[in-house]
Amino acid sequence: MKETRQEDSQAEREEIQALTSTLNSLLIYRQAAHHNLTIPRRKAFQKLSENHINLLRPYYEDHLNAIDAAIEINADVLAHIASIGSNEFMAPQERSEWKQANAFQVDQTRSSLKQIFRDWSADAASEREICYGRVLSELNCRYPSEQRSQTKVLIPGAGLGRLAFEIARAGFISQGNEFSYHMLILSNFILNHTTGPNEFTIYPFIHTFSSTAQQGNQIRPIRFPDICPSQEMAVMSGDFSYSQGSFTEVYGRDGNAPSASFEKWNVVATVFFIDTAHNVLDYLDTIYTILDDSEESCWINFGPLLYHFEEEQSRSTTVSGRQGLEDIDSALSIELSLDVLIQIIKDRGFEFLKLETGIKTTYATDERSMGTWIYDSVFWVVRKKQ
Repeated sequence: MKETRQEDSQAEREEIQALTSTLNSLLIYRQAAHHNLTIPRRKAFQKLSENHINLLRPYYEDHLNAIDAAIEINADVLAHIASIGSNEFMAPQERSEWKQANAFQVDQTRSSLKQIFRDWSADAASEREICYGRVLSELNCRYPSEQRSQTKVLIPGAGLGRLAFEIARAGFISQGNEFSYHMLILSNFILNHTTGPNEFTIYPFIHTFSSTAQQGNQIRPIRFPDICPSQEMAVMSGDFSYSQGSFTEVYGRDGNAPSASFEKWNVVATVFFIDTAHNVLDYLDTIYTILDDSEESCWINFGPLLYHFEEEQSRSTTVSGRQGLEDIDSALSIELSLDVLIQIIKDRGFEFLKLETGIKTTYATDERSMGTWIYDSVFWVVRKKQ
């Protein structure tokens, strides 16, 4: 019993550290953004020859000033979100007890601004339609409106919650699941604390100077949310909830419990999610366990196979003297090609109802950029073999 209490206490401390370091990453955005974006460029500008300084000054200095102003606006929004998040997630009141943010978390904060753009701005509606639109269309076709209030849909890796919200808006019982505190804090703010459409302004594209056709593109404002979730939830028929934690830990099989003890879901919907696993087979096991056995139940998936931990695993394997290669287990990554993954899904006990490959997809991409990353994504609908 004593050992269990110690483990619980340690887990609680780690959870508080994860929360407070994330909150700190939102608060230090202002300092970090100025330090990384405009301060070094001003220093570089001053080192140029007088002739080059005179040529650049009319264009460069004003642009850096505009970026500084945009940083301030971003920082004010993030500080507001952090203030609400610290209360909602019950962070320690004394900031001295908060854990400092690391470089990775600061980078996640920058990325979060693009996530807001992707999920909750009118500007990214066409990008959402390609992925979320397919999932919603499939759900609407499979389940008549009179069945939706009894149809439970789970969305692992729900991010900022737009897909989970839209599924509830269509009349389903929808539950998003998310592990990242960045996503949890920001989604809580957008879903529960915005009061009207286009209430806030951010500048998500200021962090990249390359591939910019016009200076104005880099500093153009994005308004969010394009619709107000709290206003919509007051009148919509569907049920909407959120769970916090790792998908496999929250929903996965407990070795001491019979499978009948697990809550069953009619649909599991995954978008840009399955490649976030250390081992995608763990995701398959969990989905198979929680998916209802009925003929109507299904797993809907959309996304690429950009395995998130591949590079981390490669970096963790280092030459270690006489021992040769030393592997760090925490960086485990199992990467499967699409053809192998499809076969393993079949072997695991699923059958394919739909399979579409080569769908051109972007992710939180500035469509005005001179260079964008385009995925060949896959869309499938599978069910348990009957």
